[in-house]
Amino acid sequence: MNETPRDAPENQHEERLYREYVRLSECCNNYIRDALSDIKLLGGIGAVLAWDPVARMLELNARLDQPVTPVGFTTLLLVVMFVMFYNLMKQSIFFFHQARMRRFEARLNALHADSEPIFALATAWPDWQRRVHDRVAVPTFLIFYTILIGFPTTLMVLQGFDYWAVFYAVLAVLLATGHLVSVLHLVRSLERDARQPHPPPG
Repeated sequence: MNETPRDAPENQHEERLYREYVRLSECCNNYIRDALSDIKLLGGIGAVLAWDPVARMLELNARLDQPVTPVGFTTLLLVVMFVMFYNLMKQSIFFFHQARMRRFEARLNALHADSEPIFALATAWPDWQRRVHDRVAVPTFLIFYTILIGFPTTLMVLQGFDYWAVFYAVLAVLLATGHLVSVLHLVRSLERDARQPHPPPG
């Protein structure tokens, strides 16, 4: 059947919506890849963080005359937390793109009278995050925070740097708390946006 003149603008409108939806989806995929790269970077930083003190502890009669290890631990802590906060900035942009995708999904699904939405990637994510992802992410963050705070603090106490250990532990707890509060703020913002009614298609 030939396309009527009335159908042409509707098809063009749907095509524009779909192209923008695909573009936003690609942006989200890029942010996910960047986040995975940040995880690899944190793993490399963790290896650097652990190598020097462990190697020194294996040496007989090894003793640090200068607080090289505490300074190194503190520097690496700041680098790790900078990467994590920077990742949160990218995650905030990712959530913004998700919010835009949900609006396009509502418009695209309104054009197709199906019992189940065809476009539901961004729409389904908040529920999946709450039911599944958070149950994996929360223990992962707790393990990470425990290692980040407990491992260097314990080594500094064993090496006699008690004041450095207290300073490091307090600084690490403050930074980790700030990071956790920021994560919760982002997640709640995502959930609030998901509960908002989508604008009618037009």
